[in-house]
Amino acid sequence: MVKQTKKSLKRRNTILNEAEKLFIEEGFEKTTVKEIAARAGVAKGTFYYYFDTKEDIISSLLEKRYKKTEKKARYILENKDMSSLEKLEKVILRLIFSRRGNFKVYEFFKIDENAKFMKERNKEFWNKFMPIFTAIVKEGVERGEFETDFPEEVTEILFMGIDNFLHRHYAKFTTEEMYIDKFAAVEELLNRTLNVKQRKVDLSLMKPEK
Repeated sequence: MVKQTKKSLKRRNTILNEAEKLFIEEGFEKTTVKEIAARAGVAKGTFYYYFDTKEDIISSLLEKRYKKTEKKARYILENKDMSSLEKLEKVILRLIFSRRGNFKVYEFFKIDENAKFMKERNKEFWNKFMPIFTAIVKEGVERGEFETDFPEEVTEILFMGIDNFLHRHYAKFTTEEMYIDKFAAVEELLNRTLNVKQRKVDLSLMKPEK
């Protein structure tokens, strides 16, 4: 195991960051360990000191991205000034796209065909975010913003479906038409399933920039 000194952590993060840039620029399959090492300014052997394979980079990037998003999502959950509906919208927006209009950054996470990666990705997602979504929905029911007799079960079914649906299509969210066809449907699903009492769910910030 690599000793986690400040220097080693910095070098590991440099490798991760440069690998992510290369995956975005060239795609995961075309990027080589040699290129990652060169971009990070380290020897190829140093790469293998921190990571066993190129695939390990994806696992680490997923963990890094979800950890950062979880922190933001919990901050939203604990905000006393937001309605439950606002919290729901903001967590979804934070989770799917952290930067408005930047869709290309997610294209290299095409792990659907790889059972190992998909299992790990789903585990990270459910462990970190399902409790947050459930807490928001329960809070919304208590406040009279949502209406359901089965908040935990409905939340699990609802967000399992939404997550799988959006995950299948995220690389295609680059046009106004895709927003209308996909995210408008998610809005309607949330409104109907949670029986939203006040204004309707609004995910318009998902719109790709023209």
